[in-house]
Amino acid sequence: MNRRTVAFTSAARDQLNAAKAWWVENQRPVAVLVDEIENAIRLLAVMPGAGSLYSEAGIADLRRLYLRRTSSHVYYTFTQDAVTIRAFWHARRGYGPFRPD
Repeated sequence: MNRRTVAFTSAARDQLNAAKAWWVENQRPVAVLVDEIENAIRLLAVMPGAGSLYSEAGIADLRRLYLRRTSSHVYYTFTQDAVTIRAFWHARRGYGPFRPD
């Protein structure tokens, strides 16, 4: 089984850090968020097709994976060797992370 490397863009890393800060500030168990993102990374490393295609952003082959416990999406693309997480976004915002300017 081909195991891909998984990396975050700086924007996705900033979004994840902001989410962690929100969880701490609102007295939520941040370990739930960390555990779910770690599980998603492990899954995407071996099954990058697990998420569904997301064409609304205009980014070729962009996919998103829903994280049930945190009601968030991980938006990503992948190649034969790597997965790039492009956004970490709460699903209830009413809009996606790739809005046109």
